[in-house]
Amino acid sequence: MKKTHIVLIAVVFALAAVLISTFTSSVDSVSFSESAAAKNEKVKVVGVLDKTKGITYDANVNPDLTIFHVIDSKGQTCEVHLTDKQGRPMGLEQSETVTLEGSMGEDQIFHANFMLMKCPSKYNEQKHSLSADAK
Repeated sequence: MKKTHIVLIAVVFALAAVLISTFTSSVDSVSFSESAAAKNEKVKVVGVLDKTKGITYDANVNPDLTIFHVIDSKGQTCEVHLTDKQGRPMGLEQSETVTLEGSMGEDQIFHANFMLMKCPSKYNEQKHSLSADAK
């Protein structure tokens, strides 16, 4: 067998390993009620911040814990306890959507260990300096 054949076979096996690990480590996106049924399984919930309930963060008590409420895609509101070593997420109030990864606890509180926020676009309903009235 030629060296190029051996290298080609090794590359194919490496690509197959990457694809298999990518698809087996994915997290399912569910609602809060579905996450409650998936007892202590890691899931992903996408929703919006419930701004009527407020955000609780006390760096003196626990600097890694932020407590807030999220409304999922089915309209269900749930209390979320986000544990993050970086503290309170900046821009949480301004976010359009939040994606949480974690699991629903027995206490019916969603315990998240990762959060991704989608911030509003700077181009939404905003007048720009290059508009006609700026000339």
